[in-house]
Amino acid sequence: MNRILLIEDFEDIRHWLAGLLCGAFGEVSITEAATVAQAYAHLDAQSYDLIVIDLNLPDGTGVDILHRIKTQGLTAHCVVATAYDDDAHLLSALHAGADGYLLKDQAGEQLVRDLHGILSGSPPLSPPIARRIMRLAKQEPATSLLVPLTPREEEVLTYIAKGLNRAEVAQVLSVSANTIATHVRSIYAKLDISSRAEAAVEALRRGLIST
Repeated sequence: MNRILLIEDFEDIRHWLAGLLCGAFGEVSITEAATVAQAYAHLDAQSYDLIVIDLNLPDGTGVDILHRIKTQGLTAHCVVATAYDDDAHLLSALHAGADGYLLKDQAGEQLVRDLHGILSGSPPLSPPIARRIMRLAKQEPATSLLVPLTPREEEVLTYIAKGLNRAEVAQVLSVSANTIATHVRSIYAKLDISSRAEAAVEALRRGLIST
């Protein structure tokens, strides 16, 4: 984790989050943005390993930025850091491609642990958000209504939801990384998802992983 883009309009909170990011990842380069326009300018100028995004910005929303990131095909981890803990904001962020969702009112130590989980492939989710996702997953339609996946795709989805990256899944299944990448693209297309967090929700719905 070398380059991070931090998008937050309040200066004090931005500096606080920057400190947490340094606590989670050590010596990193952090670029700061206070508006959607500034974020777009930075995204056009260079690439990032991690993008931390507030949802409520003066000239737009973090969801707008997420859509832009995914449309451009950028590979950065995208983590929302917000005060909103309701279903509407959570689902809109996940559907737009957020890889994690953190609540800024959590203790700093908890946020550092959640962020550090990115290094091991774990979706950074504040505990209340993880519980909410589990509840939402249980409210989804019965398994008989789920989009069918092949046995191999279910296997790949299980490992992705458990936090393994594509190279690790390839090693476990004794296939090439390109083969796993093909499976992941197929899974995401079939399920209409775009992030590891959404993959975890789908795996929960299907009973592939436990809560």
